Amino acid sequence: MAEQYPFQIVNHGDNVFEMIVGDVIKPDHKVAEALAILLNKCDYVILSLKENAILHESFTDKMAELTASGRLLVVAREDEQIQVSLPENKKFNELQAAQSRVNGERNIEKILKQIEKMPLMQSSANKLMNMLRDPKITFENIEEVTSKDPKLVMRMLKIANSAVFSRRMPFENLKAVVTYLGLDGIKEIILQETFDGFSQVFANQREKLAHMRRCAHLATWIGKLIGADINLLSRMNSAGLLHDIGSLALCFYDSQEYARATMMVRNDKKTVGAAEIEVFGVDHQELGMLMAKKIGMPDYLWPAMARHHDPDLPSDDLLLISVITANGYLNQFIENLPFTPYETYLPALAEKRRKKEDGGRNLARPAQTSAQNAINSLISGNDGEVFKVPYVYEVLKAELDRFMLTGTEAQGM
Repeated sequence: MAEQYPFQIVNHGDNVFEMIVGDVIKPDHKVAEALAILLNKCDYVILSLKENAILHESFTDKMAELTASGRLLVVAREDEQIQVSLPENKKFNELQAAQSRVNGERNIEKILKQIEKMPLMQSSANKLMNMLRDPKITFENIEEVTSKDPKLVMRMLKIANSAVFSRRMPFENLKAVVTYLGLDGIKEIILQETFDGFSQVFANQREKLAHMRRCAHLATWIGKLIGADINLLSRMNSAGLLHDIGSLALCFYDSQEYARATMMVRNDKKTVGAAEIEVFGVDHQELGMLMAKKIGMPDYLWPAMARHHDPDLPSDDLLLISVITANGYLNQFIENLPFTPYETYLPALAEKRRKKEDGGRNLARPAQTSAQNAINSLISGNDGEVFKVPYVYEVLKAELDRFMLTGTEAQGM
C-alpha cells in the first residue's frame, strides 16, 4: 500500500509549487523534509495552511533554515496560524497575493541585474560612495580616486557651489570642500552626482525626474523653515532627490506595464503602491530601498526610499517627515494623485520651528504669496503657525513657484 503523505502538492507552472497542509506543523512533521526537497528543486514554494493548520512555534528554528533562501512563502487565512517569525513580504492571507509576490521577486531580481550593468555602477562616483561607507576613510583616499577622474572633480565642485550648500564664496578645490563640509558633505555631493547619473539613464521620464527635484527642494525648504543645520539640509536634499528611484526603475523595466499601473491610480483611485504591486508584485518603495543597498547609499537614506508613503512615522525623524510632507504636497496639489496623509506631521515641524525661534535663531521666512496678509499676521507672532493648514499650502506653493521661476529646476540642480 502506498505511503500516505499529510499534504498535497500543486504544480502552478513556471517551477512554482504549492504545498497544502492541514496539520499542526512541529519539527518532526514530514512537511519539513518535503519542503527541503522542494526548495532544492523549485524556484519558489508556497506553503498553504488550511483552516485548522498551524505553524507551531517549536518549528521556529527549522523554519529559519527553510526560509534562508528567500524562496519559501506562507499562506494562512488567519495571522494566528503562523506562530513563527516571518518577514511581512513572505506571509500572505491569500494564495493570489503569494503568487503576485513570486512575480515581484522575479521582477526584483531582473531589475537589480539591470542596475548592476549601468555605467553608474562602474563609475568613480559609485566607487567613492562605497568607500565613504567606511568611517575610517581619509581625504587622501578620496583624492586617490578623484585624481584619476578630473571630470568627476569638476562636477563635484559644481554641485558643491550650487544653492544646496548655501556657500557665498565658491569652492576652488575638493580640499576646501572637505574642510568646510567634512566627509559627510562629500557624501551628499556624490549622492547628487548619483541622481544626475540616474537622470541621464532615465532621461525620458521627465515628469518623474521633475517631481524628484521639486521634492528635494521643498524638503530642504522645510528644513530651512525649522532651522536645520547644513548637514541635515543636505541630507533632506539627497533624500528628496532619490526617494523615487524605485519608480524610475519600474518604468524603465517595463514602461507599458507601468503605464497600466498609472492608469489604475488615476482611473481606479488606487494608491501608487497598490497599483504597482498588482502589476509588478512589488512597489517602488521596496525596490528603491533594495536599489539603495545595491548601489551603496548611506543607511540614513533607506527609510526615505522605503517609507515615504507611510502615514505612521516617528515624529522626531525630521529627515523622513520633510520628504513625506514635500512628496504628499506635490501629489495632492501639483500632480493630482492619491496622496499619503502628511498633515499629521505638521505639528512636529511647527514645534521644531518654535523652539528654534525661541532660541534666537534667524529662521528662513516664507515668500510672498496671494495669502500674504494672512501669513504676515501669523509670522509676526508665533512663527510655528506657518505650518498650520491652510497657510502651509501657500508657503510651499510660493517656494515651489520661486524654484521653478529661477530656472534652477530646468538645470537639474
